[in-house]
Amino acid sequence: MKKIFLTILVIVISFSSYAQNSSIFDKFEDYDDVTTIVVTQKAFQMLKKISSDTEEGKDFQNLVSGLNDLKVFTTENVKIAAEMQSTFNKYLKTAKLSELMRVKDKDANVKIYVRDGKDEDHVSEFLMFVDEMNVKMNHEGERGSPEVVIISLTGDIDLNNISKITTQMNIPGGKHIKKVENN
Repeated sequence: MKKIFLTILVIVISFSSYAQNSSIFDKFEDYDDVTTIVVTQKAFQMLKKISSDTEEGKDFQNLVSGLNDLKVFTTENVKIAAEMQSTFNKYLKTAKLSELMRVKDKDANVKIYVRDGKDEDHVSEFLMFVDEMNVKMNHEGERGSPEVVIISLTGDIDLNNISKITTQMNIPGGKHIKKVENN
């Protein structure tokens, strides 16, 4: 009986640790028309260890310390974009995130949600949805192909550094964060 209990316990613990590392958005990695960027905690730890004597290198090390993972999913496929929107909305209903802000302008509709962190300047999860589809459909020739982007960032995240992180890592949709900060 003890062996059965221990076996079940090990399976449950293994499954729960897997579930914490996976995301509802991970299914989009397997889609052909979705570009995916995943940076794991191990990668952030390696980036922190890169020795740099420059001030810029030290700033980058400070930015990535405390980050667990970064996931970016982007598509120009209208059907997949609709599914991404639906999945994003479904996640919001169960994730207990707070809306940080929404921006609608000529370039995109941007929604940003966060999970509270250790203080008012820090969050444990940052989630952004960028929809350029509806806005750019009429201007496609001028601005290139419209896209939908989901950015998920977890860890001990300083809200004051979000645009720096996305800019230095050249994350799709990062330009919208910079615009939000300037508004």
